[in-house]
Amino acid sequence: RTMIGLPAYAAIPLALLATRSGAFQPSVGVPIHHRTAAVCSPATHHIDRGDSSLAAAASGEQDGEEEYDEEYELVEFTVTPEQIAKLRKEAVKRDSRKKLPKFFLPPEETAVSEDSPPSPDTMGEILRLLENDELVEVRGVSKDSKKRAFDACHHLAGMVEDALEKPVVVVEQKGFAVRLYSPFDEEGREGRIELRSSYEPGKWRRKAKPVRDIRGQIVRGEDGKSIKEVPE
Repeated sequence: RTMIGLPAYAAIPLALLATRSGAFQPSVGVPIHHRTAAVCSPATHHIDRGDSSLAAAASGEQDGEEEYDEEYELVEFTVTPEQIAKLRKEAVKRDSRKKLPKFFLPPEETAVSEDSPPSPDTMGEILRLLENDELVEVRGVSKDSKKRAFDACHHLAGMVEDALEKPVVVVEQKGFAVRLYSPFDEEGREGRIELRSSYEPGKWRRKAKPVRDIRGQIVRGEDGKSIKEVPE
């Protein structure tokens, strides 16, 4: 048997060696890494713009990334404890001057819950007040049960936010009354509270809402809790 020196052996093509020796050649797939806009920054592609097909593909990919990123620009509107304190002071000031709009829930609508929303007329009146003032007080919430007043006030705020299609924040809840805040869209509008928040009209994420079936009933999971999703 003829021995082949190392330099000569290295010069033989690997494919030929595999054929002669009967060695198994595994096929290795290229790993695919999925990326998301939340954790990965867009990759930089170096493409010869002279090739129109590659340029068109790059342009389409860039448009898709911009559209994807725009979706994740939506943020949930939040306020800091300092901003809440400022809003409470402003509400007290307006109340003392008789300039804090107030609305009294009808007795038959006091028990606000996910299954018992305010009537269209009541909701329309609250929306009208919030369209004219950033701070509004709603009274008579959950008068039949003080223990449920806190939850009822927050349910009401969520329903008003959904109908108004703008952020609505519970500023303060005392007894059966709740003070709500919803920022004006116009920066220079008279009566606008300078809060320096991150709110931008049309660029905020809605809170998750309970899913309802075709009869309007809330859908609940096996644990008895309502199933929620963010409205489109």
